[in-house]
Amino acid sequence: MMRRDNKVSDRRFIIIQVLVIVWVMVIGYRLVKLQVKDHDSLRARAERQQQAAIDLSPMRGIVYDRNGNELARSVEAKSLYASPVEIKDAETVADRLAELLDVDRDALYKRLTSKNLVLVAVKRKLTDKEVAQVDALKITGLRFVNEMKRHYVADQTAAHVLGFVDIEERGQGGLEQAYDKQIRGQGGRLVLDVDALNKSYDHSLEESIPGDNMTLTIDLLIQHYAEQALADAIRQHHARGGTIVMVRPATGEILALANYPTFDPNKVGDSDETERCNRAIETSFEPGSIFKLVTYSAALEEKLIRPDTRIDCGGGQIRIADRIIHDGHYGVLTAAQALAKSSNVAAIKIGMMLGNARLAHYIEQFGFGRRTGIELPAEARGLFRPASEWGPTSIGSIPMGHEVGVTAVQAVAAYACIANGGEYVKPHIVKSITDAAGNLIEEPPIEPHRVVSHLTADTIKQMLEGVVVHGTGKAAQVGGYSAAGKTGTAQKIDEQTKRYSQTKYIASFAGFAPVDNPEIACIVSIDEPIGAHHGGDVAAPIFARVVADALRTLGVPPTDEPPPQIASADTHVYNIAETMHDSQVAARIDRDESRPALDVTNNTPAAAMPARGGIVMPDLMGLSIREALALCAASGLKIKPSGDGIVALQNPSPGALVAQDTVCLVKLSKQFVRKDAVARSPGARQ
Repeated sequence: MMRRDNKVSDRRFIIIQVLVIVWVMVIGYRLVKLQVKDHDSLRARAERQQQAAIDLSPMRGIVYDRNGNELARSVEAKSLYASPVEIKDAETVADRLAELLDVDRDALYKRLTSKNLVLVAVKRKLTDKEVAQVDALKITGLRFVNEMKRHYVADQTAAHVLGFVDIEERGQGGLEQAYDKQIRGQGGRLVLDVDALNKSYDHSLEESIPGDNMTLTIDLLIQHYAEQALADAIRQHHARGGTIVMVRPATGEILALANYPTFDPNKVGDSDETERCNRAIETSFEPGSIFKLVTYSAALEEKLIRPDTRIDCGGGQIRIADRIIHDGHYGVLTAAQALAKSSNVAAIKIGMMLGNARLAHYIEQFGFGRRTGIELPAEARGLFRPASEWGPTSIGSIPMGHEVGVTAVQAVAAYACIANGGEYVKPHIVKSITDAAGNLIEEPPIEPHRVVSHLTADTIKQMLEGVVVHGTGKAAQVGGYSAAGKTGTAQKIDEQTKRYSQTKYIASFAGFAPVDNPEIACIVSIDEPIGAHHGGDVAAPIFARVVADALRTLGVPPTDEPPPQIASADTHVYNIAETMHDSQVAARIDRDESRPALDVTNNTPAAAMPARGGIVMPDLMGLSIREALALCAASGLKIKPSGDGIVALQNPSPGALVAQDTVCLVKLSKQFVRKDAVARSPGARQ
């Protein structure tokens, strides 16, 4: 009996031991699981229960202009948050803050009465005035949090280039959008320690990581000049809008890209879509006669014409299929004259010489019909159909700039190609990207490709200079510098009738300066000017103004001599005195048609002479216009030439005593040769 009881006891003991061991193993496993396997998740859960976090805006990289001037940077701003558990009267607080900060009252009240949130946003990134006003309310439960806000240093200047950001500092336009990943950086976090009542008692800050910095090709001063000139022109001509783009031909660097209307990226909420539209790259327009650059360049390259090739413009009209195209130029013109006078008939005839296929090839080579690849979003391709899709009258439209659509950036890149000796360089606006420590990350390569020969480019340069000197682009003459370019006046399509409007035009001028060594290529395009609407009247003067400003800003010295075609300009007075710089003669052309020449001979009584004394009129006979200008420079005399060649007649005559500022009338001729002219020619001088 005793033995049986012992066995039962032993069995019970063993069972208890087993149960204890199993219990210990279960507890051990559970402890291991909680302490090791589930440690991270449980810790995070505890932190969520005991902490609250606010994501802060990142510190975006700084954007500079080409000279190191800051254009955009991130600055510290205060955002207003509220602790719902500490707000005593949510309804009153919502009323006061909604009125003060211009936020939705009902949405704010809903946030202020939330019981599950530690902090709720009232308004992000307040102005200094708003911060002071909120401070004055002395409301318990409100707190300011410092975070980053994008600031555009020059306000509206270069707004379409820079773009803008949203409340979360995400790029929404311009370079801010195109390079958002590089310059955005990583945002920080504000971590709050809270108690069981959801009240914050401590906090820690996780710092943000700044984004990459960017240097642009834009020159802040040139950009400002361009925007000011454009705004003045829009107001003067009551136009709908416009754009100016300036490029360095050799590098493709965009020095200025201006649009009107414009906006302030610091106050983007005050603008509309029209104001934020980057016309220079997003809007296509029919270029009109500025497109003749392609037609003439192609024909010169194919050796179909020379500048002196004679083109019969007939009665100023031409029939293409069932369509008759008119212009105001009659008779026989040389190719150079036809371009200077902007003859549409001549352009069409040259286009017909080329034929559809060859003309289309050169249009594509000059970059039309495809995006340039500029580093800005929403670039348009323009409008250009392959030759296989041209209609029977297309050859009568395309050579003179109709049936095609171009952007301002495409057009200025084409003119820069000619200015660059026939090599096309892709226009770009980003010079370099560096990290926060200044290490170079990216630098766009310059990859030119040849479109036409250097000889063709030089020839078309001289022809385009003729447009400015004695053609439709006289108003584009740049004080102190030679210039070349082409006017364009294009009718717009009426959206209702789908036909060309008789009242709405786009006036343009595209060109470059100085002619011999171009530093600037520029296009000016004015949309729907009222009254005067031709490119030569509206856009050309703006070109002269902004290019002169840009060249002076870049430190380009004025041209020493006037352009070779200067003698053909029989309606200008050349004012030497106003263009002298360090005894050098600059080629500034000043209109002075109203001032008569003052002929004072040796027999003039002394009383008739100005009190300041007289000047002996130099002998200009047999000199070129360049030499005549140089000889008169020291005396401050003006010259009004007519004809072509060398000086055959002059008034006042040589040796006459004249007043300073006298206008000397000179007649140029290719027939007159003086015996001592050779000795006085530039090549014979010592």
